[in-house]
Amino acid sequence: MKLRWIGLAWLLIGLLVSTAWVGPPISPQSPTLLLDEAQTVYLGNLARRANGVPPLRWNKQLTDAARWFSWDSVENRPNSFCGHQDTQGHWPDYRARAFGYLGGAGAENAFCGYVTPDQAIDGWLNSPGHRANLLDPNSREIGLGYYWRDADGRGYVTQDFGHDPAYPPVIIENEAISTTTPAVNLYLYDRETEGGFAGLSPTTQLQISNEACFTNASWQAYTAEKPWTLSSGTGWRSVYVKTRDVFSRTSTVSDTIYLGADVPIEQGGDTPLASTRARVTLYGLDGGGLPLMQFSLGWLADDTFSTFGLLWGNGQRVNDATAWGGTAYRLTYSPTMESSAWVWDTTFIKDVPLVAYVRLKVSDNSSTSEVARFSAPGGSTLSLKGIDFATPDQYQAFPLPFTFNSSETFLIFQFWRSGLADVYVDAVSIFTTPQPVTSTTTWQVPGGNYRGQGVWVRYTNGSNQFSSIAEAPVTPAPALSAAPIALTFLAGVSEGDPTPQTIYVSRVGCTPFTWQVSDDATWLQTQADGDMLTAHVDKTGLNIGTYTATLTIQATGVSGVAPVQVPVTLLVVDQVQQVFLPMMLR
Repeated sequence: MKLRWIGLAWLLIGLLVSTAWVGPPISPQSPTLLLDEAQTVYLGNLARRANGVPPLRWNKQLTDAARWFSWDSVENRPNSFCGHQDTQGHWPDYRARAFGYLGGAGAENAFCGYVTPDQAIDGWLNSPGHRANLLDPNSREIGLGYYWRDADGRGYVTQDFGHDPAYPPVIIENEAISTTTPAVNLYLYDRETEGGFAGLSPTTQLQISNEACFTNASWQAYTAEKPWTLSSGTGWRSVYVKTRDVFSRTSTVSDTIYLGADVPIEQGGDTPLASTRARVTLYGLDGGGLPLMQFSLGWLADDTFSTFGLLWGNGQRVNDATAWGGTAYRLTYSPTMESSAWVWDTTFIKDVPLVAYVRLKVSDNSSTSEVARFSAPGGSTLSLKGIDFATPDQYQAFPLPFTFNSSETFLIFQFWRSGLADVYVDAVSIFTTPQPVTSTTTWQVPGGNYRGQGVWVRYTNGSNQFSSIAEAPVTPAPALSAAPIALTFLAGVSEGDPTPQTIYVSRVGCTPFTWQVSDDATWLQTQADGDMLTAHVDKTGLNIGTYTATLTIQATGVSGVAPVQVPVTLLVVDQVQQVFLPMMLR
């Protein structure tokens, strides 16, 4: 891509090509400048909406890159600077990737000095090149970095733009930092329609919720703009949106806004910003007897993809209510040759061992000879007899390990009809290699760009037995725990009551709930303060001996949470004696 410069006295723009670079993340310099950044994002979005363009989601990685460059342009330059190349010789696209943004980036606006948010947006709108960047409909995310040096008043403002196909943002009130009313408007981007085997299809339905568990949320038709009501009260409020496509692949995104008149900007920090991460924690995993599990971000090759086609022989796409997405590709008999089709991608994950599950059915499963084949790069060719299919005219999945090596340009899945029966090709789902089942696991996502995609899980014995596909929970089920797990009190029969002890109660899960405590002994009293529980002993009337009781902590406001029981032991003795151990010196 050719470098494009637009030079003005205070304004600059660059559009460059991406590659990797390493640099430290940067925090907002002060609450005041953080507010300037937020206001500039918001005012820019108002300008976009006024020109018929969707708003941008504020992104942490792009903001880290923008903040660093603003700092670098002041602190590492002896004289005033106006440009886009940093002191390490790198450009905007380098910085975006270096700070963790794995989507497309490179367009950048800058002010070579401190200006207010209004001045920044007005200046960029009145410069054709900067205006084109600010109003570009292809951008979906934005980074904003202000820097100011008190000693001499030098400053810099950087605005970076990005577009990540893996991320369809939701934006509350054009990314305003706050609202005084819980009635807000949402903008919901649709999912990208291109992206190869790792991409998602357009949204068919969505759910909206004020909490990440989507409790009682219902599926509804997708529209880009929807009114919504935040949770009441005052404080930071998040809205969660889950979308799904025709293959039931989900994606969950969120945005955050402050509900109230006075924004505690210093407390919020980077809370409102969208982010990416390299790993995701999954909960409640259970193979039901199958010892291994595999994961996928909905990686799929379908007959409807633009790269799917007939290579030779006879074949056509057919409607099929039992196929994923409602269609399949039927390879039919040819008297002179086999029939074959393929589907390919060039951008999928490379040099990582994976497993392809091809979903096929045949019109006749009686043959003891080969009726179909399936191949993938870096793997063997799977040969299937008619009797390998349990039932005719019913889809069945068959696994084939493969690796898309970096030396190869094309990842090609090829399908053959090699017998007399018709072969129906539905789809190929792609999973990681099997690993032992653990109920909670943190998965390192291949490619390192987890942005809320639903995680498919499949359980297997590592051979020919495997489960159907399920979606792995990314939020823990509501649960209670307590520490310590037991209490012991020691008291002299004629002495005072023992010192009270504290239990710390922990709640997990995204569904809000409270808890209450009960006990089964008259000599034991408890007092709760937040998630701290203090246990007191009143030994009045107790003789020398050992007494036991149980504290039971129960969840309220939610069902299905197991209570926590804490055993309590009271030892009443004739006299409590203090023993002093001698100090040992080495």
